[in-house]
Amino acid sequence: MTDPYERPGHGPADPEGYLIEEAPDGYRWTRRADGRTAGPFPDREQAVVSARADRTA
Repeated sequence: MTDPYERPGHGPADPEGYLIEEAPDGYRWTRRADGRTAGPFPDREQAVVSARADRTA
């Protein structure tokens, strides 16, 4: 069976209120409420972890 993180749409979900997207230099998150961004991150999972941390900060 294929690792779910290798299949499109089967990785960590975007935290509520954030958009995680791939950029030419890695992954970035955007906070939907105010458009604030962070990144680049080397992989999607690290971007999700950062967005979750920002949400609780």
